[in-house]
Amino acid sequence: MNSGVEQEKTGVPGGKRKKIPKLYLIVGLFIGLFAILIIGVQGVHALTKDSSYCVSCHVMEPVYGTWSHSSHREIAGCNDCHTDQTNYVTKSYTKITAGVQHLYHNTFSDLPDSIRIKDGSTELVQNNCLRCHEDVVRNVNMDSSRRCFDCHRYTPHSNYR
Repeated sequence: MNSGVEQEKTGVPGGKRKKIPKLYLIVGLFIGLFAILIIGVQGVHALTKDSSYCVSCHVMEPVYGTWSHSSHREIAGCNDCHTDQTNYVTKSYTKITAGVQHLYHNTFSDLPDSIRIKDGSTELVQNNCLRCHEDVVRNVNMDSSRRCFDCHRYTPHSNYR
């Protein structure tokens, strides 16, 4: 007896759909999110790698101006000195956290009259100075409490105060 209504066939014996185990769904979701994260981070790196990006905030114009007339302009940009160059993860982390802080201060007009390096960033910049100039300072017996920019205060930002 046929009631005139045909049963929908799914192509699976018994007419039931095959279920995908939850583990596969969870793993697939994590792989997808990881791929999106990597693409996003790469996009941020590509967008912000050039020092001209930093001057997109007008408060950075004096700092950018002094750097652009320095001897460093051809060999080291903002990110070379002001982000952790240890590895990709630390560079991404310092770039993102600094970017969020800059966004906050620019959005809420919580800007200082004069831009100064934060105390927590002095060690990072010091390490980057030593990384680039290790051949010059290899045999120098520096006092560990001193920083390169204690003596080279206006490198690469000339007379910016």
